[in-house]
Amino acid sequence: MPNLLVPNYKPSQKQSKFHASEAYETFFGGGAGPGKTAAICAEAVTSALEQAGTHVYIFRRTVPELRSSILPEIQKQCAAYLKNMPYNSEQRRFTFNNGSFIQLAYLDNPGDQYRYQSAEIHLLMFDELTHFTQDEYEYLKTRVRSVEDRLLRIMAASNPGGVGHGWVKSYFIDIIKPGVLYIDPETELSRIFLPALIDDHPIKAFRERYKKTVLEAIADPDLKKALLEGDWNIFSGQVFTEWRRGKHVFTKLPVDLNDCRLYAGLDWGYNDPTAVYWVAVTPEDGDGNIHYYTYRELYANQKRPEDWAYEIGMFLRNEKIEYLAMPHDTYSNLGGTKPIVDQFREVFDRLKIRVQMLQAPTRTHTDKINRQALMHQLLGDSPDGRPRLQFHDSCVNAIRTIPMLVYSDTRPEEINEHSEDHAYDGVSHVLYTISTGGGGKIVNQRLPGQKPKGYMVENDQYMYTVNWDKIGRDMKHPERDWRYT
Repeated sequence: MPNLLVPNYKPSQKQSKFHASEAYETFFGGGAGPGKTAAICAEAVTSALEQAGTHVYIFRRTVPELRSSILPEIQKQCAAYLKNMPYNSEQRRFTFNNGSFIQLAYLDNPGDQYRYQSAEIHLLMFDELTHFTQDEYEYLKTRVRSVEDRLLRIMAASNPGGVGHGWVKSYFIDIIKPGVLYIDPETELSRIFLPALIDDHPIKAFRERYKKTVLEAIADPDLKKALLEGDWNIFSGQVFTEWRRGKHVFTKLPVDLNDCRLYAGLDWGYNDPTAVYWVAVTPEDGDGNIHYYTYRELYANQKRPEDWAYEIGMFLRNEKIEYLAMPHDTYSNLGGTKPIVDQFREVFDRLKIRVQMLQAPTRTHTDKINRQALMHQLLGDSPDGRPRLQFHDSCVNAIRTIPMLVYSDTRPEEINEHSEDHAYDGVSHVLYTISTGGGGKIVNQRLPGQKPKGYMVENDQYMYTVNWDKIGRDMKHPERDWRYT
């Protein structure tokens, strides 16, 4: 282990492995309380002191989190050195006499990662990595660079849970056994996961107190198991707890598309991905069963509206769909001089494709909540015991991201805005548009004074019930075709 130049810090055995890691990307932690933040700060200061001119960036999600955790920990560890590493509170930067610095950085809002486009980072660090999306992480990795021959690394720590739980688990944990160096076959760069729990904290009194008064007192069994045992297979705050891959994913479409009504819809993005989905809806059978099969996915970023329209149009030339559900932002000028929906229409006209585009009801808070309620209902079972909604296994991004969505910290009834929710939005836009008959509100099936019968979430926020009867009637009467009106 390299000599640590930071006072008031005696690493545990697990922390020492973190400091001694030779991997390009090192991920440390799992359970709560093993000293992850202390290790992050000690490594940052040591690296800044050992090699002159080192640029260290430590990321937390928000500035208050930096002020309450990273800043006081560095000040505590470096109390005897603070005069040699003054802190500029406005810039949130420690500057060392040898030209090194530690930048306390944050990504408070979507797209904030691009504020660091010109940064040259030598040591990139994340405290609570699962609070970040993979897109944010991957972009900031591109800022790890130097024209000089110097050591470049990425080091992070976190507990299970949060918006990044899924990608962190698949990227660091599922790929290889803990403690074993993994060499990426595409990049030839190395990464490693070093697990640690509360029992690995170097101070016995802290271990016993924190374990007894905090971790064992947690009421939520999933959260307790995740933080106490570092269990990455479960996590608290998951939105769609109904999801089961073996139940909601199919490999062969069990129906003939010619017997279904077909719909498509999308969530628009440029730097963020655009997500496009096709859904086949079966007619209602005699027992009241209606099934929704999401059978195609297009998912990419940095493509122009006309390119997307052409790619979608190639499928629409051979498949007759009822309509293409478009989110409200495609009716603005996000695509340049004219609305995105107009650019789509021009391409479709050139391709001689006649398809109706409908504006999906996506603007309001009520729409957000109703889309979540609808997804809960569709992931549930029909009278025949099978889920109403299933996904073809080629819809890899929907299958990857929808189960990993978590609730917002500030609005607990909504999906966290930092989640990778593009696939969810794309699918739910078209499903919600179908369920509302092409627009408007979900039908509220209740008598005056009667509580709603739909899906219920936290804080007694009752959801409206989808009008399955209306959908079934429409499916039985295909002559009610209003696509071109």
